[in-house]
Amino acid sequence: MTEVLFSRENGWIPRVIRENGELVLELGAGADANHDPRRFTLPISEAHFAVIRGDLVRHLLLWSAILPLCSAAGIRRPLDERAAVALLDPILLGAPAEVELFFQDIRWDVRRLVAQGADVELLGRGRLFAALGSATERSDWSLVQRYDANRGRAR
Repeated sequence: MTEVLFSRENGWIPRVIRENGELVLELGAGADANHDPRRFTLPISEAHFAVIRGDLVRHLLLWSAILPLCSAAGIRRPLDERAAVALLDPILLGAPAEVELFFQDIRWDVRRLVAQGADVELLGRGRLFAALGSATERSDWSLVQRYDANRGRAR
């Protein structure tokens, strides 16, 4: 039996469920061969759950870091659970400066953070927490369109 323990207003942001007695982060990402969203899950701890529930910025950062792993899974391969779990402690439990350094060494979805209202200039300088200071749960894809257009003009 699955019980939803925490979800945000935006249904695409990963939610926390209890599945077979275990805490699990669940997200829909990518698509299968029928173009239906794929469902990915990974185990989390109570400490991870507390941060996800209480800190939107870290929740969004985790989402942006997990999405490339979901994309790499393609239409049928499983999520690289070891790689996904390896993101949890550094992003959710690390000091802000450590998290920002960590993001220099991983793939992450900058467009996802832009859609949530991140400051593009601060993101570009690696100041993720400052960039996400005014982030919201609601996605605004017009911000991403503007971001993409500005990047295209800069080339």
